[in-house]
Amino acid sequence: MQQQHPYEEPFLLALLVAALFALVWLFGQFIPALLFALLLATSSYSLYTRLQQQFKLSVTTAAFIMTTAIFLLVILPISYLLAESGRMGAELITHIQNWLAQQSPDSLAMLEQRVIGSLPLSQTIQENIQINLHEQLPALAEKIKQASLWIASNLFSGLTGFIGFMAIALFSLFFFYRDGKGFITRIVNLSPLTNHLDHFILRRFTSLSTVLTLSVLGVALLQGMTFAFMMFILNMPWLFLGLAYAVASFVPIVGGFLIWGPVAIYFLTLNEPVTALIIAIYSSLIIGIGIDNILRPIVIQRLASLHQPHDAGNNALDHTWLTLLSTFAGLLHFGIMGLLFGPMLAAMAITIFDVYEHKHRHQLDYS
Repeated sequence: MQQQHPYEEPFLLALLVAALFALVWLFGQFIPALLFALLLATSSYSLYTRLQQQFKLSVTTAAFIMTTAIFLLVILPISYLLAESGRMGAELITHIQNWLAQQSPDSLAMLEQRVIGSLPLSQTIQENIQINLHEQLPALAEKIKQASLWIASNLFSGLTGFIGFMAIALFSLFFFYRDGKGFITRIVNLSPLTNHLDHFILRRFTSLSTVLTLSVLGVALLQGMTFAFMMFILNMPWLFLGLAYAVASFVPIVGGFLIWGPVAIYFLTLNEPVTALIIAIYSSLIIGIGIDNILRPIVIQRLASLHQPHDAGNNALDHTWLTLLSTFAGLLHFGIMGLLFGPMLAAMAITIFDVYEHKHRHQLDYS
């Protein structure tokens, strides 16, 4: 006869919770990269299976091809954008440092007089400002040098952090493709929920990941290409500005303005107000209203109708207020990747509520 252990089950549950906390603590720094890889793998897993079956490839070969395709289509353009931004920032810092090294007290005093003299202020106020600036000038120059060094170090650390982030994401993406089916099977077997509810959650997660990733990346790519076309006509660095616009469009409401606003101001400084006005109208009406406000909801609805499971109920991404707030919250918690993670986590939270309602629908009072 088997010996009874009355505290075995609570102790095992305590060990399970401790193991989960230990894993979260151990891999906490990798969670954003893992989530990013999971979103990419989930939204493109159907392409992976189709590739494997159509060309009779092994799971390892198909996973390698899909990972390489994701690198070329998604990660490489972002890497180019960050590398080019870092190069421009380094050049700007070098110019500022060289300019400061070439200045003398007399030249700085003349610069003060020209700048202050151009302000619409009385002579007394201008003299007081000039005296205060003259006294603070050495400290101000030193602070500018320190700020330029701080910006340079942060650019370098940000670039190295991005390289590490993408390396972990690509490494995880490969194994999500190759071992994803077995991983899902193990989760379903270990879950205390019934298999019906497990598959309900997994189908909803797959649907949400596909709709969110394809809609966000697709609309961002379209906006970037549209803006790059305008920049190509104006003989501007169209590839860099197009990619920058695509990344900035992830930020709701004001994202595109972060790119086209400075470009319009640049043409104003060149005394070309007509060109600046055309850029503002083109970006705000055609890209902002046409693509972002009109086309984006259509794309989301069309993708949701194609990928939403028949038993999933209402699409969680239809909660506009919650989606907008979760986007900004994700940006605060995860940085730029939070623009995907925020809505995804909020949508999955709604899914858990739907699961609870589905399981207890006969006990709930709907009167």
